[in-house]
Amino acid sequence: MPCHSAIVKKNITSSPDDTVEAVLKAIKKEKVIASAVVDENGKFIGLFSMKIMLKDLIPVAVSMANGVKIDIKVTAAPGVAKRLENVKTLPVFELMDRNPITVLPDAPIWEGVSLLTKEGEPLSVVDNSGKFYGLITYASLVDDLESHTING
Repeated sequence: MPCHSAIVKKNITSSPDDTVEAVLKAIKKEKVIASAVVDENGKFIGLFSMKIMLKDLIPVAVSMANGVKIDIKVTAAPGVAKRLENVKTLPVFELMDRNPITVLPDAPIWEGVSLLTKEGEPLSVVDNSGKFYGLITYASLVDDLESHTING
């Protein structure tokens, strides 16, 4: 089984110049995990997701490997909400993951399993020319594996 058989049914793409707000709306509307960012020639250049955007909202001191240990509750919601409003106006290019984990469409499914378990979801399926095929998630991978089990 090749990796392309485990691609989720619904994928969306966005332009690097689309605003974060527009891409967030599309992700929510289509109920997808992420949007592939493609250039004007359709070449895959990155990945944008809510997870990527939320990571950008976290203060640097908190997001560091060992972070700042806080023993009290800090009401930072208004500050984070304000940062989100500011981020929404940015082009998605500024926040996207420029080096997401990818797999070739014809790579064996075990390679997809290995990458997902090591790196997390989603896994971008992209060929050598940069053509985006779709995303693989934990659920789509398990669905694909289940569809190939032999009942005996």
